[in-house]
Amino acid sequence: MNKYIYLLQLFDKYFNWLKPEALEQAKLVLYLEKNKYKYTAIPNSTYTTSVKQKTVNTMTWVNAWLCDVFIVLKRWSLLFLEMKLPKKVLKNWKLWASPSKISDDQIKWIDVLSKIDNTMACIWYWHKHAIEQIEYFENL
Repeated sequence: MNKYIYLLQLFDKYFNWLKPEALEQAKLVLYLEKNKYKYTAIPNSTYTTSVKQKTVNTMTWVNAWLCDVFIVLKRWSLLFLEMKLPKKVLKNWKLWASPSKISDDQIKWIDVLSKIDNTMACIWYWHKHAIEQIEYFENL
C-alpha cells in the first residue's frame, strides 16, 4: 500500500487522538509524504516517571532542544522546523501570541543550525505556516 494513503487512513481514523501540536505535525507529514519529501521527526525527551527511561535518555543524550522535524529539501538543502502551537486569532482577526513558549536552548539550536551552509532552521506555528516555510526555502 502507498505510504501516503496509509498515513491518510490513519489520520482519518485517529486524528482525534492527537493533541494540538501533534495534529499540526501530522497534517505536515501528510503534505511531506504526498510531495515525496525525505523527512523524519526528531525524537526529543518527554516526561516520564520511569527512572530506567530517564537514565537511558540521559546516557544517549536525548533532550528537548533540537527542532521537531528534519526535511531534505528537493534543492538538496536541509531544513529543521521547530513546531509551536498556532497563534491565537482575536475577534478582530489579528494574530496574538502563540501559547507555546520558545526556550533559550531552542533559539540556540536554531541559531547554530542556521549558520551551516545549505541548512535552514525556523519556527513554525501551524502546518500551513510550515508548508509556506518549505516552499519559501525551496525557491531561494
